[in-house]
Amino acid sequence: MTSIVVVGGGLVGLSAAWHLRRADPVARVTVLERAVTGAGASGASAAGVRAMGRDPAERAMALASLARWPELDRELEGSTGYRRGGGLRVAESEAEHAQAHADVVAQRADGVPVAVVDARQVREIAPELAPAVVGGVHCAIDGQADAPATVQAFTVAARRLGVRIDEGVAVASILTERGRVCGVALSDGARVPCDVVIVAAGAWTSTLLASVGVRVPLTARGLQMLLTDPGPQSLMPVVSRVAGQLSLKQLADGAYLIGGGWPGDIPGDSASRGRVIDDSVSASFSLARSVYTPLQRRAVAQSWVGIEAFTPDGLPILGPVPGIEGLLVAAGFSGHGFALAPTVGDILGRLALGHDPLSHLWKELAVRDMSGSSGGD
Repeated sequence: MTSIVVVGGGLVGLSAAWHLRRADPVARVTVLERAVTGAGASGASAAGVRAMGRDPAERAMALASLARWPELDRELEGSTGYRRGGGLRVAESEAEHAQAHADVVAQRADGVPVAVVDARQVREIAPELAPAVVGGVHCAIDGQADAPATVQAFTVAARRLGVRIDEGVAVASILTERGRVCGVALSDGARVPCDVVIVAAGAWTSTLLASVGVRVPLTARGLQMLLTDPGPQSLMPVVSRVAGQLSLKQLADGAYLIGGGWPGDIPGDSASRGRVIDDSVSASFSLARSVYTPLQRRAVAQSWVGIEAFTPDGLPILGPVPGIEGLLVAAGFSGHGFALAPTVGDILGRLALGHDPLSHLWKELAVRDMSGSSGGD
């Protein structure tokens, strides 16, 4: 019987655990979460489910994941709050609209069904966009989900299949013997033996991998989210900008969820959530109001900060750790991993069990040398 420990009770870790037990009902699968499931970036996510605007290295994985989302509630026997309302990336100048044209060509070549829309078409999709919007790019298969509901659906589904999920359990280090994983050590000194360790611990991944001499260049950043008071239903697609700094969606209750990478503070190494910055809240809300006019009648009701792990090139690290048998990693999703969770979990489960790893979807995201990288999202 294979014994697998998943370190991290976020969406990726829960998806991996659920896929593992679904593929092998006798495998012993344990999720160890230092706080509670979804307490970190997963539960604080904007919960966008998109293929549009992704790096070429993750487009195939994104398309594979988006094919899963419409049936995910049925698979999990739970509700994720998923809605396929499309994605709309708006341009606010003719130069931005020309840039959008160029981006569409490359995306369509990789199978992403995006289309350039003009000023009239963009208002057919979202009628109350501000006058400054001159057009944009539309992707009909993009959508959104509910982050806490999705985490809960995966948690319940995993437990239903026999996954053990231990909350409030911090892993201090990974244990190895003769070049392969043999277990993990907990912060209280206890040891948990296993055959495979999957590290999906978000911003804390680099510290755990350092315990076995593996360096991964991850930087923790606080990403801010705003939630408004509810208003009349008027917006179906997820709206972003060609120029960046906006992710806008309207929820089922009429409230608007606003993100876009605006920064928050990280109070300390052990924090699961960050602290909002007042100036960042004001600037984010002001920008969103300048793009979508109904927001001028709304007020910010809540704000929070999730802590995300970023890589230098803005792409996740996924797959086996070279030189240590039985050690897998999935981290550094750089603020855009929520939508990928179904496929990433499937890949990790396949790798842990020695099945076809779907390497064509992630080979460019494998553990790699990023010492020369300087990019990011």
